[in-house]
Amino acid sequence: MARTNPALVQTIHDSLAQYARENYEKFYYLVYSYVKNQEVATLVIQNVVYYSLANARKLPELPPMRTWYFQLLIRDGMRTMRRNDFPRKFTDNSQLYAYFETLEPSATNVFKLYYFEEMEMDQVMGILRMKADEVKRRLRYVRSAMEIDSSLDEESLERLEELIRLYESPEIPEDLGRIVEEAIRKEEEGHARHMEKQRKTRIIKPLGLVVLIVLLFLFTGHAVETQPGFAEALARVPLIGNLLLSLF
Repeated sequence: MARTNPALVQTIHDSLAQYARENYEKFYYLVYSYVKNQEVATLVIQNVVYYSLANARKLPELPPMRTWYFQLLIRDGMRTMRRNDFPRKFTDNSQLYAYFETLEPSATNVFKLYYFEEMEMDQVMGILRMKADEVKRRLRYVRSAMEIDSSLDEESLERLEELIRLYESPEIPEDLGRIVEEAIRKEEEGHARHMEKQRKTRIIKPLGLVVLIVLLFLFTGHAVETQPGFAEALARVPLIGNLLLSLF
């Protein structure tokens, strides 16, 4: 396994940590659109930031940061949503958005990234790991259901703006920034402990070998002096036997 460059690892970490600091509000809107629960959404983001940073320690280069984070946010957000073991607060002030939330999630994911997050087609494809025709088909499906024309005429634009407004309506928790910082700090502390453990292991292993050699040397010397038969048996061992006997 190739050794990692510590400077590169630190650069990747710092870049991803800063991206989380600057974009946690966007993270929240996306995750909340799945779980509909402030506390649960906050926990998902905390976990995503931590594991995004921890897993990035193994990367040979900086990944596309938006793709790196949004893949994990969508995966963990939907996985948590499917647990369905917590209270969820659904939209009750927009029939349009309420209907949007009943559509197929694989299709609304495409729509959210393309329209709500204003991503390019190739970014959507990369995050959702879909081909271009799959992305386009799902966009057509949601636009048709929402009666939004691809040309975004005035009426379509109004409907789209209503969806975006509701998507971004959840109140950001006041302590979310602090929680993101705590996730970053916790990952850094965990990594520091891991590196210290590795450093100690690199020291202990050679010392253990030295101790083993010394013990073997002492045992052999004692056996040669006290047990003549042992010396004769050792002499019959090619190379190593003669080498050891020459030391006593």
